[in-house]
Amino acid sequence: MSAEEVESEIHFMKTYGIMKWDELIMLNDNRKSLNKKIALGLATKEELLKQIKVELNMLDTCQLKIDQKIKENDTEYINTEILTILSNRINDMYNSMFLLFPVEKTSLSEYIEFCSNNTLFITKCSNMLNTLMLRYHSDPEVYIIAATYEFDDRNDVESARQYFTQGLKYHKNCKSLYIEDFWVEVQHLEKTAGASLPIAMEKYKSLIKRFEGDIEFHFILLDRAIKFNAVRELQCNIVRDMFRKYRHSELMWQKLAKINFDGFIYHRETEQLYNDKNYISGIRNCIKTYEDGLKENLPLKNKHKLWDFYIDHIIEIRKSYRMKKEIIRNFMNETMERAFEEAHDNKALHKSEHYIYWAKNTNIDSPRILKKGVEVIEDSVELWITLLLYYLSYDSLEMCIEAFQAGVRTLASKSMPLWRILIFYMGNTHPKLLQQLYHEGSHFPFPDINFVIRPEYLEWSVVHNGILSTRELFIELRDIQPECKQLYTTMISFELTQNSGITKLKTIRKLYNDVCNTFGQTDIGVWSDCIRFEYTYGSRQLVKEIYKVSLLCLEPDLRNGMTKEFEKLKEEFKEDDPQDGGVIVIDYDE
Repeated sequence: MSAEEVESEIHFMKTYGIMKWDELIMLNDNRKSLNKKIALGLATKEELLKQIKVELNMLDTCQLKIDQKIKENDTEYINTEILTILSNRINDMYNSMFLLFPVEKTSLSEYIEFCSNNTLFITKCSNMLNTLMLRYHSDPEVYIIAATYEFDDRNDVESARQYFTQGLKYHKNCKSLYIEDFWVEVQHLEKTAGASLPIAMEKYKSLIKRFEGDIEFHFILLDRAIKFNAVRELQCNIVRDMFRKYRHSELMWQKLAKINFDGFIYHRETEQLYNDKNYISGIRNCIKTYEDGLKENLPLKNKHKLWDFYIDHIIEIRKSYRMKKEIIRNFMNETMERAFEEAHDNKALHKSEHYIYWAKNTNIDSPRILKKGVEVIEDSVELWITLLLYYLSYDSLEMCIEAFQAGVRTLASKSMPLWRILIFYMGNTHPKLLQQLYHEGSHFPFPDINFVIRPEYLEWSVVHNGILSTRELFIELRDIQPECKQLYTTMISFELTQNSGITKLKTIRKLYNDVCNTFGQTDIGVWSDCIRFEYTYGSRQLVKEIYKVSLLCLEPDLRNGMTKEFEKLKEEFKEDDPQDGGVIVIDYDE
């Protein structure tokens, strides 16, 4: 800065209390130090960014102070030279950073924003970009940011084109550069009311030739082009080429149906594109496009995908606000029934959610549809659940049991939700049949099912039949293979509620003995529970012996864990090591 600028800055800071004198001295010292480093080529990018942030904060503070003073007294003259001084310094620091270090998109965006907020620097910004864009930048986004700024903020399409050209010279295969370059031409075409069509068409033709066969890229160009009204000829060419090139792709038919739905109606006979704002026409043309596509000679796999797209779009339309009119509701109801039926007949309806949606929205026969669904997708738990719940909602017990039995046969180990539903229903409506259902579930030859149902059956029994019958039932359920640990723990919890003195202890010890013998090789928890029981209800003299037996039974890698668990139990029950009491003997009930 010149001496006058330094003096002017100091005067402003002191007059309006922006900074204390020692803070200002430190700030200027930091500036001088950084300037020396820049001159010697020793400054780091981090140091420059840090100082730029300091200067930007200073600029904001001074601007706020000026605005405040003007608001307080609009007749008082305020010298705003400080804003120019600070802005010049910030601009110079950005320039130094861009010349010394590779340009990154974040810092370039921040510089452009700074210039856009300071009209005095708009021209300087463009001059800087002209210099920077002649260089190679590893990130193509840098060229996009610069070109977009020139077009959007400066309305300078030539500079934007120049920057894209430079970027593509270094990044020949970067799709985003091509797309944004094309997007600028589409916007310019709209601004010029179609006058720049030859340039836009030339770029478009070059792009589809370069990326020939890339249908997704073609879709992106189309999405950009259909945003405006004055580019109809360009839009028509893009859609016409899309139809010709990708007629045998299900993705093309889906895209064509979607733009029809949005009011861009493509007539294949005339190869012309029309804009129809009537959403009813859009819906009808959308449906017709899907149906025409399904008549094409597509490979079976691709045709099935198109069926999926079609069905999903039908559901989307039926859920939208467009269904308010009765004429559309009737049309879409008829379309849904026809489309779902045809998709099923063509073995193309293979999603459970599609059958469920159809069944819930049909005016015909819901169970017939759900039965079709479970025939096609046998392992769909959701479909079987929906079918079962449908019958239950009408209290159709016979049909419900028939569906349940078919479902559990088919789903096998995945059928637990069906058991849950029927158990709940039987408990509320047919309690006499519930015991039979529990019996069948307990013997169902899949542990995923019977491991859950056996303990529940025991709980039901103790409530409805008492402890004596439940003990007999336990023996029956215990013998079902594989053995179920929770069955034992459930029975132990029931026995603990009994008031039978010493008999209770003998019975529970027998249960713990069995569970430890059965599961004690791999389960520390059963030994811990057994020891806890003796601490709480039984004999503390037996605790050490049970612990010794656990170390003999457990697999070697679990023994340290058992030792730690035993120490926790001793601490919990405030027990010193009990003396050895000989071999544990468990008395069985007579």
